[in-house]
Amino acid sequence: MIIDSPKYLFCAIFFMIVAGCAQLPSRESIQPSYAIKADTPSTIGDAVGNVHPGLSGFYPLVDGVDAFVARLALIDSAEHTIDVQYYLYHRQQTTILFTAFLLKAADRGVRVRLLLDDLSQADSEIDLAALAVHPNIEVRLFNPFPNRRFRALGFVSNYSLLSRRMHNKSFIVDNKVFITGGRNIGNAYFSAEDHSEFIDLDVMSAGDIVPKASKAFDLYWNHQLSYPVEDLHGSRDEQSLVNITESLRTYVLQNQDSNYVEQLRESEFVKRLQNDEIQFDWQESTLFFDHPDKLLNDVSEKSANMSPSLFKEMGQPEHKAIIVSPYFIPKEQGVELLTSWVKKGVDVIVLTNSLAATDVSAVHAGYKKYRADLIRGGVKLWELKPSDLVAIKRKAGRKVTGSSQASLHAKTMTIDDKKIFVGTMNLDPRSFDLNTEMGVLINSEKLSHFLAHWVDKKMPDYAWKVELKNPNDDQLIWLDTVNNKQFEKEPQTSSWRRFQVWFISLFPIEDEL
Repeated sequence: MIIDSPKYLFCAIFFMIVAGCAQLPSRESIQPSYAIKADTPSTIGDAVGNVHPGLSGFYPLVDGVDAFVARLALIDSAEHTIDVQYYLYHRQQTTILFTAFLLKAADRGVRVRLLLDDLSQADSEIDLAALAVHPNIEVRLFNPFPNRRFRALGFVSNYSLLSRRMHNKSFIVDNKVFITGGRNIGNAYFSAEDHSEFIDLDVMSAGDIVPKASKAFDLYWNHQLSYPVEDLHGSRDEQSLVNITESLRTYVLQNQDSNYVEQLRESEFVKRLQNDEIQFDWQESTLFFDHPDKLLNDVSEKSANMSPSLFKEMGQPEHKAIIVSPYFIPKEQGVELLTSWVKKGVDVIVLTNSLAATDVSAVHAGYKKYRADLIRGGVKLWELKPSDLVAIKRKAGRKVTGSSQASLHAKTMTIDDKKIFVGTMNLDPRSFDLNTEMGVLINSEKLSHFLAHWVDKKMPDYAWKVELKNPNDDQLIWLDTVNNKQFEKEPQTSSWRRFQVWFISLFPIEDEL
């Protein structure tokens, strides 16, 4: 194409210069820091106990309100350090409350280290820089965009790095308690929205695995892709800290009687915590995480990737495998592997999002072409209904209005009801090859049976079973096994939505999904 307009040529040259000239600041003055020693005495350490040397204790956080309360309770209990690592940190009610609790902990002398992926922090950068003025709070952004004003232009000049993100989720208090799983920090992850909610899963852990999680955090915190927010945005003054402190305090006061805060007070987790009824399942476990160099390596280089060692440790199932992945693109290799398990007599069950439930249509475009081969090979495929959650929430005693729809966000797998993996990793090319991930593999029959029971007894209420209409072609049907209904098109979707997904599927973008 020939650009014959001087105006368009000037604009093109200008944007190329802006994108190409932006550089990150020097890291020479950045001081490393590390987790406190694991044997440092703390009240929370005494509370969870560690009477099982070499083992780790695990407690599942299924309900969104409970998962948020657990974090706030742990922040309130912190005496020494709080290390927070997340992919998304939305500017929403739960994030504001979470940040207010972090600031209160810092005010009483707790060191807070907040490490966030830079992808979604454009609107929060000023507030984060203000928090970093506090002597006990450090904020770093991972894999930051060099151009802070025209962030999208970074993709023009350095797409191969900036399209690869830190997807880890880690929350550690006093090097004694560690939470990881699917949840970011935002309303949908903690049941704080009426109109949408992620079905998600975290595990809270204590014992042997926590110092290992702290070492993983330190590795990312001190990595060459990690930058203090004040170096990127510019240092803020003391008044900015005063302003954000007052803003957070006012917000908490104004919302102390809100519907959601009332739900937090009435959380079953709070009651169990008050009654000393939180029982950890103490088992052998392994922490897996990608080395942050994964973002710098060529995609073909797997030395920093956790997935090969994870799947080796999980082993081959003999009887049953359950896979829960909101974004599921198995590719040909995955189809071959799962169907080979079926041929050996393994019951293979996969739960993922339906088109009506997914929040990323492009991923569904990459997934849909593998469904027929999976089903023909004997894999039991289920897709989540975007069910109205109002009845469910009211049954749980929550005050809600309007209509709520669910989207699957939990990432978990079980093998033979003996091993369960809970983490941040989806079964798609992006998690395997592009982003960094983490998770824990737990040798726990109790937690494995917990997931298996939900799949066997409750999943039909929440998901459609996908089958072939005829074994000799690829036409699919969706079965509502509870209400005895059958659909021959993607249920609860418009023709326009289905056309969009079909159109996206024409493009060779699978390896980016």
